[in-house]
Amino acid sequence: MNLGVGAGSAMASNLMCWEGGLRAGIQPQGPWGRCMGDECGPGGIQTRAVWCAHVEGWTTLHSNCKQAGRPSNQQNCFKVCDWHKELYDWRLGPWNQCQPVISKSLEKPLECIKGEEGIQVREITCIQKDKDLPAEDIICEYFEPKPLLEQACLIPCQQDCIVSEFSPWSECSKTCGSGLQHRTRHVVAPPQFGGSGCPNLTEFQVCQSSPCEVEESMYSLQVGPWSACSMPHSRQVRQARRRGKNKDREKDRGKGVKDPEARELIKKKRNRNRQNRQENKYWDIQIGYQTREVMCTNKTGKAVDLR
Repeated sequence: MNLGVGAGSAMASNLMCWEGGLRAGIQPQGPWGRCMGDECGPGGIQTRAVWCAHVEGWTTLHSNCKQAGRPSNQQNCFKVCDWHKELYDWRLGPWNQCQPVISKSLEKPLECIKGEEGIQVREITCIQKDKDLPAEDIICEYFEPKPLLEQACLIPCQQDCIVSEFSPWSECSKTCGSGLQHRTRHVVAPPQFGGSGCPNLTEFQVCQSSPCEVEESMYSLQVGPWSACSMPHSRQVRQARRRGKNKDREKDRGKGVKDPEARELIKKKRNRNRQNRQENKYWDIQIGYQTREVMCTNKTGKAVDLR
């Protein structure tokens, strides 16, 4: 009898502590049951078990737990029927970029050979298809389990750009003096997964060919033969006019001489000159001219401007 009283006193003491806020008892609850109801849709009801438990784990009377903090054991729910399968379905979002798994080790990472382990996630939503509105996951789960939200993935190793060897240098761009020559290479494998970019694919350098000839030596004069000596009509006319003017001047000079003897001497001199011209063939020689062609040509023989 004393043992019973002692046991009851210990229990009361424990409950008094729980009543004082030291959590001598807890109220666990079970999972929600299936939604039940007469009609399909949001008018269903589901329940769950709620009990009072001691801190040591064994159950006790509900009166030993605070009633004000007791969880609800019943709630409204959406009762799913078979024909809802045509109205609701899972919407699967795209997998996001593979993210590396954070390693807890502080050691230096090893060289990437096959890739780095990672994880990627996606969004999954239960929707009402005809209205494209989100719905509770439990509706879609009634017909099909919720798909995976995350999965393992492999991050490929970074691949730097790979280029070929340079081709031989091209010919110099100029046949004489300073010019340019180039060489090229092509991309064998482009950069991937964050690898370094490609270097320059073309290189240039200055090249020196044979010295260029000076400008004067690139051109020459071509001289043709002299033509026959000739006198144009206009030249003959000018000479005849000049002879006529000389005769007039001689007459004028003769008229100006008043002495008869002097006039006679001038007359004799004129006659003697006429006679000498008739006898001497050199008095009939006239001055003519002859021409020749002069051209400026380049190294190819093509005529260019004389300037």
